[in-house]
Amino acid sequence: MSYRVFSQRSEPRLPFADLLNQARRFFEARLEVEGESGFAPGQAPLATHATLRIASARLGFDERVRVHARPRSAMDLADAQRAEVRGRAAGMATLAARCPTVWELAEDGPTEVVLLCTSGLLASVALGPVLPPDGSTLFGVRGAMERVDLLSGGRTLLR
Repeated sequence: MSYRVFSQRSEPRLPFADLLNQARRFFEARLEVEGESGFAPGQAPLATHATLRIASARLGFDERVRVHARPRSAMDLADAQRAEVRGRAAGMATLAARCPTVWELAEDGPTEVVLLCTSGLLASVALGPVLPPDGSTLFGVRGAMERVDLLSGGRTLLR
């Protein structure tokens, strides 16, 4: 499994302008879109694949993350409900149920800190919860950045 970010956006496509703005404004990170596929001009995509390059001088990384945007499935909701109970994350599965799309991060390559930073960044735009690969809980932007803080020795990006 991978990190899944539930999105309130109706179209399974990443809003790059919003992500670039959030990365600079709140995360002290640089974000570049290196590639996108999965849609035809003028047509609503069923899914989008994108490669993002995210960099943070503060945390000392510059890595690529692949993101797959797709419609939310019944399995996603079931996983969110189980995670809400496990992590005592009251109300987060209800929030996930209001999200028609899921943005899924590929785990091969990026470090855990990069995956968490990217999840937090995506959640800040998606306005939905993050479901980690272990399904232990659901969390939002603050939860993602608290985990980054723990892994990075207190050098969190979020202010």
